[in-house]
Amino acid sequence: MKMTIFRKPMTRAAILALCTTALSTVPMMAQDNSAPPQQQDQAGPQGGRNGGPGREERQVESLTKKLNLTPDQVTQVKAIDDSSRQQMMAVRSDTSIAQADKRAKMMDIHKASQAKIRAVLTPEQATKYDALQAQMQERRQSRDGGQGAPAPAPQQ
Repeated sequence: MKMTIFRKPMTRAAILALCTTALSTVPMMAQDNSAPPQQQDQAGPQGGRNGGPGREERQVESLTKKLNLTPDQVTQVKAIDDSSRQQMMAVRSDTSIAQADKRAKMMDIHKASQAKIRAVLTPEQATKYDALQAQMQERRQSRDGGQGAPAPAPQQ
């Protein structure tokens, strides 16, 4: 069978252009450069596994159920979470800080936030809160293969 269709110069040029376009379009389609839409009021950690919309709300709901928080305590915990989220966003967006220093500052913010939340709780709630924190630390360490930071000692 002869391939006479490819002997005509115009047909050859058209097929070559079609193949070139198809082959160059596929890699561009594979690269999705569009950023996902972000909402201003829900800015979780962008580089972490635990981020995502509504993380703070889920955390407060979980603490409310597990610790039986009063409405006043819920308000205080939300304020503490908002403050720590804003501080972490500021650290995250600061390009003059080295990555290791950012991690250390964010850990300090997280520990301070935990201490503030603990100060809002009753002694019984604080005991339960410490147990919840220890469980989360164990899950984090098992997920990371034991590479996580050591659990902070309960404050009393």
